[in-house]
Amino acid sequence: MDMSTHEKVQAHLFRTVLDEGPLTLYTANLKSDSPIGTIHRHFKEMVKHKWLKTYSSLKDTSRRKIHYGPTLLGIVYFYSKDKSIQDRLERYYLKWIRFEDFLSELDEEGFDVKNVSSSKNSITLFKKYVHYFAGVEEQIDMLKEPENIPRDMLLYIGEFLLVRKPEYMRIWEELYKRMPKIKKNVDEYIDSTIEFYNKLKTARES
Repeated sequence: MDMSTHEKVQAHLFRTVLDEGPLTLYTANLKSDSPIGTIHRHFKEMVKHKWLKTYSSLKDTSRRKIHYGPTLLGIVYFYSKDKSIQDRLERYYLKWIRFEDFLSELDEEGFDVKNVSSSKNSITLFKKYVHYFAGVEEQIDMLKEPENIPRDMLLYIGEFLLVRKPEYMRIWEELYKRMPKIKKNVDEYIDSTIEFYNKLKTARES
């Protein structure tokens, strides 16, 4: 999917934060060609989307300076949009694990922060995590252009979201009981999910 001008500016600013950050609006303005008003608008939007966050451990309350740094979600999101982030991912990992605000991101996602280090295993795990979930984000982006998604997959996504509502769940239960084709499709999906889960469980225990 081609990036709009807005997205290109945003990706550039995010990469600037990765390279030079944590940054205040003022220092971001010095490191970028964008006007400070543009930077402020994009930073505000990226914080809203949880791609950036204020690094509270660096907050200078006396001068009201707020430092911005990346979130793990931000790195995942921009990974597939900016090849330079892919090329520098190891460097970014080694840089940002020095900050408690970023370590808290890893901790929330289940990384063993007590053993986060510059070891090859830690770096490889981080790279695989980012690569996998960047692929997930790309699939989510495809929902903006549903004509590129197979109809049966769109139906599944819509059904999955819909049955979270109690009133539709009751209808779904009745359709499952009374309509053989629906029951067959659901059973096949559940069977394939169980099979996939068993493979994961076996891989983990081996």
